[in-house]
Amino acid sequence: MITTEPTIRTVRALCDGLGIPRSLAGLLDDQEDDTKRRQFLAGTAGASGLALIGTVEGDVPVETHDEERLLTIPSATYRRLEQRLPSRTLTAPVTAHLGLVRQLATRPGLSPAHTRRRFAVLSETAGLAAWLHLDIEDRAGARRFYLLAVRAAERSGHPLLPAYMQASMSQFAANCGDAAESVRLVADARQRLPRSAPLIAGIWMDAIEALALAQVRDRSALTKLDQAESRLARAASDEPVWPWIFRFDERKLAGFRAQVAGKLGRHGLAAKSLLLAHDPEQAPKPRAVVDVLRADVLARSGKVDEACAVAVAAFDVGQTYDSERVIRAVAGFRNSLGSQVGRVTAELDERLYGTYREEL
Repeated sequence: MITTEPTIRTVRALCDGLGIPRSLAGLLDDQEDDTKRRQFLAGTAGASGLALIGTVEGDVPVETHDEERLLTIPSATYRRLEQRLPSRTLTAPVTAHLGLVRQLATRPGLSPAHTRRRFAVLSETAGLAAWLHLDIEDRAGARRFYLLAVRAAERSGHPLLPAYMQASMSQFAANCGDAAESVRLVADARQRLPRSAPLIAGIWMDAIEALALAQVRDRSALTKLDQAESRLARAASDEPVWPWIFRFDERKLAGFRAQVAGKLGRHGLAAKSLLLAHDPEQAPKPRAVVDVLRADVLARSGKVDEACAVAVAAFDVGQTYDSERVIRAVAGFRNSLGSQVGRVTAELDERLYGTYREEL
């Protein structure tokens, strides 16, 4: 999930990618001053493609008669709320909105252009639904929505969106431990990319493929990340291109390297990569997932007490946001410690045991 505030270039790229006039986003031609627009941009959202378009006060363009633009607003709003609310709270409204978008996308009598744009919105909304279901550990539901996101992207006619959604599904498969499936999915995603695709698309796919290879302890995963890093400098000055509206920078690559190194048992490299990947602006839930990896690295270096303290903090975030994904990650960390119990693990054990004693 994207957690940093978009720049003016990002919003311009997003508008151009969706065919939304820049004026609706409060942009002027050749406007580049990030500082003057920061208050406005704080009212926008972009996670994997769409933004909330409005005024400085957060108003929405209700005067527009373009249904596609209006349909983007709930999805973008839900993406912003996902950073602040439990995913379980949002699954019902997002699924309901997805049903509306799906109905409108298949309405007869639409022009081809309108149909394509609505399927792009449908793909984005389905991707959000998939992410929410993954966070509550409903993997079957997440898989179903990712499939819908890919199929809708194919019907959108967008040259990049199908590859993006296919690669997103590959990352989902890798995180579920389905390494072979993940590798095949990302390979298929590469085949979908046109020759004109931005360099960042291939770099991002290298990182996802590396994650999948690491699941089966294939050390070529680190070589794949080295190749991505060698090309990253050439992409540093590229304009964001929808649906890759945020740059894939050294920090994000380091985050993938930390995960890969941890799976391969390269805990020193994982620790170093975690330092490089640290993002003080990261949202609580993804930060908690990273902290579980950090706890594992600490434990394997003999700092079990510090590791458990980090895991307890991550667990508390998982409880606060009702993120089953975070809680299961903490439970997995505790299991990796084996049978050792006592003062060091007592607080963590009590937290985990509490999940089986909560009242409805």
